[in-house]
Amino acid sequence: MQKKPIAITTIFLLILWSCLHTGRASGNTRIRSYYGTYDAAARTESSFSAGLQGPVTEEWQPWHPAKNYHVGVLFPHIKDSYFSTANYGIVSHARKLGIKITLYTAGGYNNLGNQRTQLRHLANTDKVDGILLTSVDFTRMDPYVEEVTQAGIPVVALINDIHAPAISAKIFAPFYDIGYKLAEYVLNDSTSDVVKVAIFPGPENSEWATGTYQGFAAAISALTPPGRKIVLQEPLYGDTRPDVQRLRLDTLNAEENRDIDYIIGNAVAAVEAVKYLKENPDIHPGAKILSTYITLTVYDQIQKGFIKAAPSDQTISQCRIALDMMVRILEGQQPGKDLPFLAFPEIPLITRDNIDRFSFQSLFGEKEFTPVVKEFNF
Repeated sequence: MQKKPIAITTIFLLILWSCLHTGRASGNTRIRSYYGTYDAAARTESSFSAGLQGPVTEEWQPWHPAKNYHVGVLFPHIKDSYFSTANYGIVSHARKLGIKITLYTAGGYNNLGNQRTQLRHLANTDKVDGILLTSVDFTRMDPYVEEVTQAGIPVVALINDIHAPAISAKIFAPFYDIGYKLAEYVLNDSTSDVVKVAIFPGPENSEWATGTYQGFAAAISALTPPGRKIVLQEPLYGDTRPDVQRLRLDTLNAEENRDIDYIIGNAVAAVEAVKYLKENPDIHPGAKILSTYITLTVYDQIQKGFIKAAPSDQTISQCRIALDMMVRILEGQQPGKDLPFLAFPEIPLITRDNIDRFSFQSLFGEKEFTPVVKEFNF
């Protein structure tokens, strides 16, 4: 007879817990968050907006949707393991939340027209509830984002930052900070009084590539001690196709560019640099390679010792948080107040010494996963 009150109490507590956690799913991710009002006109190289306050370190908790939403996703491409990983992050979390996803790719960073058409198609033909946008350009998608948001469809920037005054919220890794972190690595790792650095950031019109260079250059300027000199070459920008990056790397054959100590490159450039140094061992005999982000191939090259380090922008976590953000916006929550306007996961620097602490699945998802993309006929 004494067991009934215990059972009733237990049921009551479970119901109470459920009521207190309505909408929240289990699991969390440590993030840095910015609240307030986004003022695109007040941005600087090292500041996201004068109207945003932060960062606040907090735990992000997944959010269960109240209904089955339809969310559009736009990627620049899906030609490498980075965006295959992003695809896994989106698709796996959407399945968990019961959200319908329509995902298109532009075919490359040069295809602004494709992405513009896809954005409008998602809004006008697919009739999505919201859109996650990995923009191919920092500024030139701005008017189309405004066009869609004025039609009542929220747009959240994912992975790549965007200027867009009308953007609803953002989740991305700050590549200015990543560039700064890589410069700190070079300063701590190098021992010579004079250090020569070549940098291959990526597509010039993408904020992540220019941000990487700006952060790296700022750290070199601020942190280089007296008596040392870091010779940073002008950045060589270019699309993240292997052939484009190899052409950039071949400029290091010139007499004035010889004896480079560090090659800093986007993931494609870093992988191509491994091949380049093997083919040209006498031109840069002491060169070390750093990647500005991690991919499956970069991960493998770190394990082998050919690439010294790469930061992880926690791609899977970014994609899951982006979907959660969209759900919360669609359910009436206000970015900058009820949820962060801007958030990004903590960014570890992965080296051969610590790589065993990062599981394959946490960085890249399930090995047997096949990317899910809807073909778009232009």
